[in-house]
Amino acid sequence: MTTSTEFQTQGAIWWRKPCHITEDIVLCGDLHANFNKAKEQLEEWNAQGVTHILDCREEWNDEQIVKEHGHGIEYIWHGTHDAGGSQDARWYEEGWAHYERITEANPDAKVMVHCHMGINRAPSMAFYLMLREGHTPHDALTLIRTGRPIAACYYAESAWETFAKIEDLSLAEKNEGLNEIKEYFLENKLNLAEVIHQVRAVEYK
Repeated sequence: MTTSTEFQTQGAIWWRKPCHITEDIVLCGDLHANFNKAKEQLEEWNAQGVTHILDCREEWNDEQIVKEHGHGIEYIWHGTHDAGGSQDARWYEEGWAHYERITEANPDAKVMVHCHMGINRAPSMAFYLMLREGHTPHDALTLIRTGRPIAACYYAESAWETFAKIEDLSLAEKNEGLNEIKEYFLENKLNLAEVIHQVRAVEYK
């Protein structure tokens, strides 16, 4: 049985809380497995101005429920693994292509980027989108972590490496960015295992 204390952990509080990172990027965990709770989330997302969903999960697809109960929110399935290591450059580039299309067509768009827990895949995609928009690694990570304290952004380095290749950065510039990312994580440590444990404790509740 899940206690009220378990629902008060950082992981439980932030898991499915929409976090507005920039004017057009929102981070969150996924829709609840319970149909009625998922509908309530979609109503909340719509009320907060979300116009598009960029779903970063490889393991699930919410196209049908969003189509039927998303109040006009456009759903884009852009799934990938969460097996550690790094993410493929194509995944980042295609994510940017979706985002660029959306924001160019509608300057007032708000894109909900989410994965299952909103801890690694979605924050890493948001990080890449913010790099492409002109943010430095430190500034992007600061905005992400400030807006969503449980965002570990585990794949940030692969996002930066993709960005460095796209921008044709020099080796020195690439390494400077990588060092900036590493230094940020050293100075702003997050107990990833504990946060995941906290989410798992309430995952099916």
